[in-house]
Amino acid sequence: MAEDRKKIDLKARLGKTPAPAPVAPVPTRSAPPAAFGVPGPQGVGQGMGQYPSAHPLPGVPVGPPPGYAAASPALDPTHPLAAVAAPYRPQTLAPQATRIEVDEFAVKQASRGARKQGFVLGLVLALVLGGVGYVAGGASEQANGRAKAKTDAVELSGSVTKAKDSLKSLADKMEAGSKSLLADRKFPDTLASDLGAINVDFDGTQLAGRRFSGFPQETTHNLVEFITAVQSVNDRKLLIIGLLSRLKDPIKAQLATPPGQQKVSYVVAVDKDPSGNLAGFLSPLSAPISVTAQSIALPPKFTFANPGGGGNTELPRYAGGDIATKPAAIYVVPKTFETVCPSAQSGHIAQLGAQIGEFIRTIRGEGQGGGGAEDAVQDPKPGLIERADKLADQLSKI
Repeated sequence: MAEDRKKIDLKARLGKTPAPAPVAPVPTRSAPPAAFGVPGPQGVGQGMGQYPSAHPLPGVPVGPPPGYAAASPALDPTHPLAAVAAPYRPQTLAPQATRIEVDEFAVKQASRGARKQGFVLGLVLALVLGGVGYVAGGASEQANGRAKAKTDAVELSGSVTKAKDSLKSLADKMEAGSKSLLADRKFPDTLASDLGAINVDFDGTQLAGRRFSGFPQETTHNLVEFITAVQSVNDRKLLIIGLLSRLKDPIKAQLATPPGQQKVSYVVAVDKDPSGNLAGFLSPLSAPISVTAQSIALPPKFTFANPGGGGNTELPRYAGGDIATKPAAIYVVPKTFETVCPSAQSGHIAQLGAQIGEFIRTIRGEGQGGGGAEDAVQDPKPGLIERADKLADQLSKI
């Protein structure tokens, strides 16, 4: 009997059997509180009883009390009620795997955008760092260039001063040669060698490797112009040296004639042409005749080149009478002939004198050449000596 009660109580405790049919209450003595903590009628038995009630209250399901499963011994897994009597555990949902769909095109676009943005940021950073380095390097280079330019300016100033001294020496030699040729009527034998020994060393090579940082525009302009002018002077000096060498002998022969003395070199033969007309034939004398303005002594006959060719011929000097019936010759005044047909010697002297005078004016300036009326100009131009002084002063101030 006790065994059957235990089985019934077990099913009742597990709440797996339907509740028994209601029966009429049997008056009994007060029962202790339910063994499983179920409240008794009308607040009777609030504590925990030691013995369970044999008859549970009608209509009240009996379930496992909290903590019962932990206190109850585990059943044999082979028991038929093992699955039912398993300890109560609240069911929890296992985490479900979530699959995330990603648009590959969007990923590629985002990747490209990120790379492009990174490239742009890197480029900007490189430009900024490069600009900072360039500015810093440029400032250092500019400072070095300015220091180099100052040193170059000092050296150029010294070179200009040396060139000015050489120009002065050239001008002095030229003035002495001009005086000897034109005033003293003496050929300057040493002028060619004296000019060749003087070199104005200031050409374009002076600017090689120079720095012009901080050079005023006017100074740079004057420097280039001075180099060009010096080169022109050196070229003209070579021309004058060539003239002195080529014209030395003919000029010496002309200058050997005493002052005031002239040479009659041409005559006019008066005779009839083949048509019977009276004509004058100009012909050079076989030997020039020296005369002076105060004493013109002429021979009775002139020997001259045959105007028709074929050697020399002679005619009497015309002294009067009918020249149409008796041919004769008259002399040509040397000065008039030189005016119409200058001799080679006279032209050479004039050419050489003009070259020397222009050379001196270039170095000394207008009004400093030969002292003649041609040098009196209203707007004189500064010579190379004056320009060299100005340029050297400008360079020394850089």
